[in-house]
Amino acid sequence: MPQQTIFVVDDDPSVNRILTKILSSEGYSVLAATTGKEALEVFSENEFDLVLMDMLLPDADGIELAQQMLATKAGIPIILITAHGNVPKAVEAIKLGLYDFLEKPFDRERLMITIKNALSWGEAQLQLQHYRHNSLADYKMVGQSTAMKKVYAMIEKIALLETPVLILGENGVGKELVAQAIHNKSPRAKKQMVKINCPAIPDTLLESELFGHTRGAFTGAHTAHNGRLLMAAGSTLFLDEIGDLSLDAQAKLLRFLDSGEIQRVGSTETIRVDVRIIAATNQDLLQMVHDRTFRQDLYYRLEVFPLTVPPLRRHREDISLLLEHFISEYTAKKGTLKPSLSPTALHYLTSYDWPGNIRQLQHLVERMLILFNQEIIDLEHVRFLLTAPEEQPSTAESENKTLSSARRNFEKEHILSVLAETNGNVTKAARILGVDRANLYRKMEGLGIKGKVMLI
Repeated sequence: MPQQTIFVVDDDPSVNRILTKILSSEGYSVLAATTGKEALEVFSENEFDLVLMDMLLPDADGIELAQQMLATKAGIPIILITAHGNVPKAVEAIKLGLYDFLEKPFDRERLMITIKNALSWGEAQLQLQHYRHNSLADYKMVGQSTAMKKVYAMIEKIALLETPVLILGENGVGKELVAQAIHNKSPRAKKQMVKINCPAIPDTLLESELFGHTRGAFTGAHTAHNGRLLMAAGSTLFLDEIGDLSLDAQAKLLRFLDSGEIQRVGSTETIRVDVRIIAATNQDLLQMVHDRTFRQDLYYRLEVFPLTVPPLRRHREDISLLLEHFISEYTAKKGTLKPSLSPTALHYLTSYDWPGNIRQLQHLVERMLILFNQEIIDLEHVRFLLTAPEEQPSTAESENKTLSSARRNFEKEHILSVLAETNGNVTKAARILGVDRANLYRKMEGLGIKGKVMLI
């Protein structure tokens, strides 16, 4: 472990010498200053693990000086040295973010215990900041629409609570990002959120994966296993697609939510675990309750704070921001040319319905940048990608195969193409299509064509 450095600030040179001698003998590197001005200069030019500072300096207030230091390096532990008469002021300083204070005169043992505890606290703060920074970088939410601002406001409200959260929304809308944002803003953020994708695990193994098992609990259980709930102790467990849990697993999850206790498969021992549950689904859980495939009591236990993430077609104004985000992210990662979207291509993309939501848009950007390594991405490029078989909705209902449906799809695609060519000018588009503007507008409404168009 590298040598830790402590900054001593006291206007009495003899105090500085004594503290430097004590701390150096304990293996610390020490720098010292005697005035507020000197302290700020030394602090800005060096990296410190801890600051030990007198509350009263000849040219500065120690508390104000400490706040300036915290503003430039958040999380650094600062210990004030104070006379007995200033103890109430020192206590108030701790509420402002300083770590602790020591009264003069102080003994060596008390000094060293306080410093070691402060250094441990400082390391924990740095780790927490590092984790939060990485988490937010990996799980950045993009969007400034009214619909998404409502989601952000809900995240802020429920993040500090301990109750379960149920996130609802279609596939690809970003339910996992919402869960991660709730965790990142919660007091549990110092530990990593644990995730489990319910449909990805066979029913026979799901209970063991959630609650753990003992050695020999079933065939193949050669060693004991801590389930995801135990792994998430003190943190958050995210249950993705909770609608796929078996009724037996649902009953045991409900029992955990009610009691906070679990039993590993093959054991009669109960273990108390502190875990917050965040669940997500794209299914209609109320319908599943009606069909008796999802427990009603579990539904209402989870539905304390439901949060619905809107589909992308409900906040089209964020599409251009998402495109810019994914293009910048991909080109920065790959070190490739960052292209621009032509106005017609952008209009076409913002008018598209995105059945696969944000995930579909992200995948489209990746394919687009792989296939078309050029400065401008035009309408023909995005139309090619969005009419490719893999981009079509996966539903195979008979109505999509009828002649009327095919005609409707063709009309919609053709009108969108012409609108893109005219930058959304309905009058020009009507002229090209050979119809009057009112007739075209009615046709657009009937086909569900929305977005920003110029009705001139």
